[in-house]
Amino acid sequence: MKKEVLIVSSSLNMGGLEKCLINFCDNFDYDKYEVDLYLFNEGRALLEKLNKNVNLLPDSPYYSTVFNRPVGDSIKSLFKQKKLGFAFYRILRFIKARLKLTNFTVGDWRQMKKTMLNIGKEYDVAIGYEEGSACYFVAECVKAKKKIGWIHTDIKKISPNKKLDSRAFEKLDNIITVSENSLNSLKEIYPKFSDKFSVIKIPGLMNYREVDRLSKEENEMDSTTTNILSVGRIVELKGFHLCVEPCKRLIDEGYNVKWYVAGDGDYRDIIQEEIKEHALEDKFILLGNKQNPYTYYRTADIVVQPSSYEGFGMVILEAKMFQTVIVASNIPSYKEMIEDGVNGIIIERNKEDIYKAIKGLLDNPKKMEEIAKKPISGNSTNTQIMQEIEALFE
Repeated sequence: MKKEVLIVSSSLNMGGLEKCLINFCDNFDYDKYEVDLYLFNEGRALLEKLNKNVNLLPDSPYYSTVFNRPVGDSIKSLFKQKKLGFAFYRILRFIKARLKLTNFTVGDWRQMKKTMLNIGKEYDVAIGYEEGSACYFVAECVKAKKKIGWIHTDIKKISPNKKLDSRAFEKLDNIITVSENSLNSLKEIYPKFSDKFSVIKIPGLMNYREVDRLSKEENEMDSTTTNILSVGRIVELKGFHLCVEPCKRLIDEGYNVKWYVAGDGDYRDIIQEEIKEHALEDKFILLGNKQNPYTYYRTADIVVQPSSYEGFGMVILEAKMFQTVIVASNIPSYKEMIEDGVNGIIIERNKEDIYKAIKGLLDNPKKMEEIAKKPISGNSTNTQIMQEIEALFE
């Protein structure tokens, strides 16, 4: 008989975690496993890429109304449905937001799980694929013989709710994270559960044939220049706002470069203003969200990722598949893959270091070529990663 597996995550929006989920589902042996996927939040940008063997469970009955809709629409809809408890909670959330009381509390979770799907089925394995609510849901609301939580970030960087985390960790059999740095953070904050923590580098799961096919698609990069690329959400922690001024300096010094950013987010307007200020409209180009980053990795000469933290450097892994030179900030998850001056360049997260690193590469094409050819450290094959995961199922 096939083992029945439930995976719980928030959405299939455009992001590194979501792409990892798509790749994870692609690597199951569906002769051995039946896989249900429950997504409690909105966002289905990557749904068409989800493996057809996966059974997508129905949407949450009230989650989006309570947590995603504008306050007026939400309250009106909830009153109409006679969900008075949810309506008063939505009003409370609005007041807390105005007072900037944004921490996720035990009370918030108590209300949230009421808005989610009631799954009566019992599974052999249930996986909370994302830190926070997905893990809490598997721990408290799912029947399963084996329960696994996945932490994709550095837990020290996200202001975790220690009471809720501890309550969930008590009920989970294993808690997996994606890098040694993330593992160390978990052990530091939750030493009581150290024997449940381990690392499986699940972002390393890739559909290499599909990646190769996608990489051959056309893109808008200029073949007559040195192309610099940054990929990810345009938010403060990614550091793309630090890249406009270095681009301007390089161009003023006569370097023939264009800088592209694939992604979107709430720092887009800030960067757009700086682009306009420096008259870089045709030199620093915001591409928006791209379902296919691989064509850009193949065309790029240098990939720059000045993040303040990452659970796992997915962009580093993807870009290196195309022998692209990496310039990355001095954070632990990047340093697990990049050795400075050998297979990439490690910098401090500031404009001056970004500028100097790129200038140094442009002035030394031979060094650029040598660094580009060196693979990242510590990567595993799809088979090895899935063997580690399946060992947890037993």
